[in-house]
Amino acid sequence: MKRALFIATLLALCVGDQASRAAGNRVQTPGTTPTFNRDVAPILFTHCVGCHRPDGVGPMSLLTFDQARTYAPRIRQKVTAQEMPPWYADRRFGQFKNARGLTQGQIDTLIAWIEGGAPQGDGNPPSPPTFPPDGWHVQLNRPPDAILELPFGEFELPANGEVPTFTVWMKLPFRQDRYIQAIEMRPSVRNAVHHSSMSLASLPAGATIGRAPVFPGGPVLDGVPVFRDGNAVTISSGEQFGRPVMFYVPGGGVTQLPDGLAKRFGRDDYLAWGLHLMSTGKAEKVRVQIGLWYARGQPHHEVHTWTVNERLLVEGKEISPDPNGNRTVPNIPPRVESWSMTGILKIDQDITIYSLWPHMHFRGKDMTFVLRQPNGNEETLLSVPHYNPHWQITYELAKALKVRRGSTITAYGHYDNSTKNPHNPAPDAAVRFGPQSTDEMYIPFMEVSVDAEDLRQKLLEEFAR
Repeated sequence: MKRALFIATLLALCVGDQASRAAGNRVQTPGTTPTFNRDVAPILFTHCVGCHRPDGVGPMSLLTFDQARTYAPRIRQKVTAQEMPPWYADRRFGQFKNARGLTQGQIDTLIAWIEGGAPQGDGNPPSPPTFPPDGWHVQLNRPPDAILELPFGEFELPANGEVPTFTVWMKLPFRQDRYIQAIEMRPSVRNAVHHSSMSLASLPAGATIGRAPVFPGGPVLDGVPVFRDGNAVTISSGEQFGRPVMFYVPGGGVTQLPDGLAKRFGRDDYLAWGLHLMSTGKAEKVRVQIGLWYARGQPHHEVHTWTVNERLLVEGKEISPDPNGNRTVPNIPPRVESWSMTGILKIDQDITIYSLWPHMHFRGKDMTFVLRQPNGNEETLLSVPHYNPHWQITYELAKALKVRRGSTITAYGHYDNSTKNPHNPAPDAAVRFGPQSTDEMYIPFMEVSVDAEDLRQKLLEEFAR
């Protein structure tokens, strides 16, 4: 079974508690002007302030009347265009527990409030939802059990120029294997991090953790694998090693698994921490933290990150790997409106799928995951017809999907390198596949468990020895 490189699992954005959710479905009485306290606050508290709050991923807070009134024109623009709350899956396919969106009645209420002068109204608004402590976004109502810091503290990012991707390593601070239910990666400057990855691996043979340039010509920092002669191990990205665990992207940064499921962090593992930083126009000192929440009790299955690219076709032609397992993918030509890539994964054991996540960059156009069962029946698991690189959502299945051995999963993707793509920075340029934001990627992620890997049964067998 071809396993993935990097991770992923994402932030469950813009959700409220059940009381707020019920209130958020209200609309105003016909003929009356909606008020913030009675009509608007319940909608914002249910669907928006999970992101739009202090320390949230949204650019402004909407927790108070004054804040909402200040941003009323922007709210009108975004909800009228149905750009907020962000959701890009075709609702005809699949059911997702993190699905979000406003009803037409809620949109009408917000617009009528704004057009009516955005009044506050009488009384008091409902209490806003509570959030995890200390600015964390994991919804477990407790602080992280462990916080990992970059081994060198902070990275001094220049105001301009391209910073190569690089990887630093650290020994996990655990005396025993730990099962992790939730992970959050938190940069101090969010727009300075294009992506960051976590993989668990053994240290390269003959290496120790030391100080060396993090990339050729780069700063000398702690956390670089070096040989005894002091030379650094050549590593371009932590996603190339071991078991992928987590992937931070715009609009993401949180992996939270249901009770009974967990990622395994081995006591002998090293964390390979890949970083792709981007200059913001001013000098920045960037810090990144990783919060870990331990599973409570014995989980029944370990969750793995796989990708649907055991076989890869570009414009209908299969790209075979070289003896080292690497593929040379041709560049996307300039000004092409629809350039295809297809990944195929044959399932050789019974598995359970929990989430799907398409990862592309600025030329990404669409991606669709299709399951073909051994009997020939096909089912579209997820279709994202209008991919947005600024909101890379992990689509969490409302009900875990059992997939039988002998099935095939195919991910169909397309790229738009033309002027019709509003995200395209340079339609006249050919685009290579690589780690930089100006490059492209094709990674159809899945979060899965292998049915036969029952951790409870394994624990019973160990006790019986």
